[in-house]
Amino acid sequence: MNKGMSLLELQQSFYRAVFDPGSPDNNELYTCIKPAINLSSENLVSVYKDSILGGLTEALSSIYPVCVKLVGEMFFDHMVADYLNRYPSGSPDLGDYGAEFSVYIADFEPAKELEYLADVATLEWSWHRAFNAPDSVDNDVCALTDLAGVAEVDQGGIHFVTTPSAILVRSTFPIQQIWQVNQEGYVGDGIVNLDDGAVCLVVWRNAAFGMRIDVLSEQEYGFLQAVIEGKSFSEIATLPCASDLSGVLGRCMQTGLIAGFTLVN
Repeated sequence: MNKGMSLLELQQSFYRAVFDPGSPDNNELYTCIKPAINLSSENLVSVYKDSILGGLTEALSSIYPVCVKLVGEMFFDHMVADYLNRYPSGSPDLGDYGAEFSVYIADFEPAKELEYLADVATLEWSWHRAFNAPDSVDNDVCALTDLAGVAEVDQGGIHFVTTPSAILVRSTFPIQQIWQVNQEGYVGDGIVNLDDGAVCLVVWRNAAFGMRIDVLSEQEYGFLQAVIEGKSFSEIATLPCASDLSGVLGRCMQTGLIAGFTLVN
């Protein structure tokens, strides 16, 4: 090993060799690696490079299976190859990788004709996050049954709390239909009319029914968005969703989307 290269410099050089194998700066790294009997220093690095890139590609394929179906494996792998270079992983957990994929797809010129693809990716990432979300709310969150004990004068300070897995998604395309017809075992003609229009969705995990993608009304979406943003009950009452606030709140509580509340005086 070259004693003139620090550990950080060695790590940076290795990263460059993995994600930019054609860089002439990689020669410095290769001089630090002792060749094997049948493999040059460059080939030894390539073994690790193939393993790292293959693992990241496989991880993204498992998170975005519908996107893979929509564009095909070869096209998807081509997208991923460039994505890996532009958006390096910042976590040791492969499950954390891929959050920016929808942003990348939106600017990926070869996929421009598939206008809905980036939104489908957003939906799939939301599914991934919801699936891995905690099962329960924090200990300082009150149960909904405790609402009866809140004095009327204090009710404006109620802050409702959604179930931890709830993630809101909005799209100008019927992406939940696109997602559904591309599920394994789907029975139907597989036709989706993109002119069906915009959708408001919540992706979440229900204790009784498992993973769900539910279509929301504008009022339900606005209410849940306000709750997630931390708005109080008095603040929510001034928003457009308040036109059917009692009905929206009742439905969200009944389904389990609202899991509890905190009280701020």
